[in-house]
This record gives sequence, C-alpha cells and structure tokens, in this order.
Amino acid sequence: RLGPEQLVEMMNLYLGEMTDIIIEHGGFVDKYIGDAIMAVFGAPAELPAHGQAACRCALVSHARLVRLSQEMQERGLPVLHCRVGINTGPMVVGNMGSRKRMNYTAMGDAVNLASRLEGVNKEFATGTIIGPETRAGLDESLACRELDLIRVKGKREPVRIYELLGHTAELGTDVREAVAMFQQGLEAYRHRRFGDALDLFERALASVPRDGPAATYLARCRAFLEKPPPDSWDGVYVMTVK
Repeated sequence: RLGPEQLVEMMNLYLGEMTDIIIEHGGFVDKYIGDAIMAVFGAPAELPAHGQAACRCALVSHARLVRLSQEMQERGLPVLHCRVGINTGPMVVGNMGSRKRMNYTAMGDAVNLASRLEGVNKEFATGTIIGPETRAGLDESLACRELDLIRVKGKREPVRIYELLGHTAELGTDVREAVAMFQQGLEAYRHRRFGDALDLFERALASVPRDGPAATYLARCRAFLEKPPPDSWDGVYVMTVK
C-alpha cells in the first residue's frame, strides 16, 4: 500500500530502532533480510549469559515497537508487529562467502532452528518463542511457559519450545492464573484427555481473552474430540511450513 519513499521511511524507522536495541543489549547485527533482522549474541565478542541478553532484547524490542507504531500512525504509516525466534547452541561463526566478497555470519543447525521458531509464532499468535537451550540458561527474573513439542520442517527430532512471557516481577495475577491453567491443560492434552484440556484452555482464555496459545490448543482439542488422533499419536505437532 506504500510508495517507495514511504516504504523506505518506515523501514528506516523500524530497522534503526531495533538495531539500537540489539546493540544496547550486546548483540551483533549480522544482516538485514528484507524487513527481518538476524542478530548474534556471544560473538564476535564473548557475552556472559548471551541467551538472557537476547531475551531481554526481545522484550524491549516489542515494547518499543508499540510506541513506534503510534509514531508511525501519526505519519500515516502502517502499524507494525514483529515475531522473534531465539535459540542457543553450537554454530560456526566467522567470515564466509566467496573469494571476492565475504560476510561475518553464523551458520549451523542451531541458527536454522532460531529461524524456524520465529515462524512458529504464527501458529500460536505469540511474540517470542525460544528453544530449550535458551530456556535452560535463563534465571528466574524472566518468565516462560512451555508451548509445545514440535517437529519443524526439515527436522526429524521433536523440539520442546517455550514462549517468553516477560519479566517475572511484572506479570499480573490474571496472566499467572492463565499460565497455570494452560500448563494443566497441556498436561491433559498430552494424555489424550481432550475434554478436560478443552475446559482448562477455556478457563485460561477467560482470564486472558487474547491468549493465543490457549486459543490454538482449544481448536486442536475440538478437532481431536471430533476425530481422535491415531493410537500412534505422541503429542508432537508437525510443522509443515517454515
């Protein structure tokens, strides 16, 4: 809907604000891919608790984007939303490319999973999804909830994924209650008690009406109550798109 000049104005505003936040949290901006940003935490310079830094960066980015969207509306530009995928693991980091042109970047399976997790947010209507190694490295100041066991496109082994909720001290009572009911619902869902799970997810949505993960599981439960999964079902959700 935008002309080239407006598009450039919007992208420069967005990429500029997000880049500043990444740098402030010790991250390295690897590259821009259209309207996406790839950032690395822990290289080229060592960064203690790099997963924690990346998660805090994501929370600040989402908060800043809310304010930035208000500024964009005043300029006649669209409201923006972003999704974040964060993953921790071994990777090859350094200069890569051709003999005539090289880029400093990171490559490996852990990098690919981070990209996949960014896309999984669309399934749950969430803002930030993190991998299991990132979750294991967080302290209690950041709150997460387990979302699912998924098999991402191109991978055989399932991965346990988590939603980054925010700073633990800032979570409201309604969110805490919804998360507790969601976790109970997830347990019932994995034990094929879809009626019990549906009730728990409905209660979670009553506490937080816009809770995307609860709404996602509510739809899954209704589908399984109508047509139960096969006996071989292991609770793993298979992603068919990136």
